[in-house]
Amino acid sequence: MAPGDDTSYFGREQSLIKHIVLEKYLERFAVITGSWCDGIVYIDGFSGPWNVQSEKLDDASFSIALRQLRNARETIKRTFNKEIKIKCVFLEKKADTFARLRRFADEQKDADVTALNLEFEQAIPELVQIIKKAGNGFFPFIFVDPTGWKGFAMQTIAPLLRVEPSEILVNFMTGFILRFAEDRREEIGAGFEGLFGDAAFRDQLKGLEGREREDALVFEYAKRIGVMGRFPFVPVAVVPHPTKDRTHFHLVYATRNLKGLEVFKSAERHALSMVGEIRADAKRREREERTSQPEFLSGSDAPDVGYVNELATHYGNLARESVHRLIREKRELSFDEAYAIGMRFPTVQLTALRGWIDEVADVENLGEREKVAKPGAGHRIKIRDGSGTTGEFKFWQ
Repeated sequence: MAPGDDTSYFGREQSLIKHIVLEKYLERFAVITGSWCDGIVYIDGFSGPWNVQSEKLDDASFSIALRQLRNARETIKRTFNKEIKIKCVFLEKKADTFARLRRFADEQKDADVTALNLEFEQAIPELVQIIKKAGNGFFPFIFVDPTGWKGFAMQTIAPLLRVEPSEILVNFMTGFILRFAEDRREEIGAGFEGLFGDAAFRDQLKGLEGREREDALVFEYAKRIGVMGRFPFVPVAVVPHPTKDRTHFHLVYATRNLKGLEVFKSAERHALSMVGEIRADAKRREREERTSQPEFLSGSDAPDVGYVNELATHYGNLARESVHRLIREKRELSFDEAYAIGMRFPTVQLTALRGWIDEVADVENLGEREKVAKPGAGHRIKIRDGSGTTGEFKFWQ
């Protein structure tokens, strides 16, 4: 089935894009991590289920995650002849919604699945204790997927962010947040100050409008997640609105490992390859509902890639500028440093980074059998003497 034909996501196609990123990330993360650890602790701070269409909850984030963890467990058993344990903690504060979540948790017999009828912030001390009790052999992954900007205040969740090792994925609800970020009403302003940790985030928005304002907001949040949790790598992925040319939300991912960054960017690339098809089908269904006239071309026939390409150009320009600035300031640096700077921007991928480096610098320490530089291989970048931007955009073969 084509992505845009999955009826369980009709009217909420942005969730499909988010779930593709989550699914593809966990697919590799769990195998890589499980190959050396005893088990994985997966925490979903805002489980729901909300707006799911499948009777078995197959289209719920927590169900998708559990399915991928099970798949990884089987892969690890076949590949490494090793058993890993799966421990999941799902949280939901609303009693009626929690009842459905609790039934799902109770039905799982081959994994340790716990459902907690608690608010995420309220549960932070208990979650930290659950991770500690699991032991050093378990690797925690935390998914924060709220419906707005409340319930995960920076200072409140800090003890969970600081757990090491761990990784975290936050759904930053950009569409909502942009609307109210500078609202001075007490009940609104306090929530945003909690989200960012203090009121100083507003300084980053002064004089900015449109996409510049959006970028400043999300990158400031990513920066603060990195500082609070001591995460050196905090890339951001963008999820566009299904039918309008604007951002619906961003996914902010934090890791302390360069490999995690690579895996997340791979998951983002996979999702981006499907966004044009998903958006085209969503727009077609919207037109059909408005006109009552069926259309025959699907998203796979005519993907809607214009806005995605616009985003790629925008973020590519920002990333290129950042990489060039870093190289010129340091003159000599590791390839990993440039990779970390470039990959923090949405849509940017490794091939483009290599091209930007090739414009102003040379990569050294390439072995006889290595044709291209790559992260984690010890390659170094050295600026060419007297070089500026050549105007060329030469990709390494």
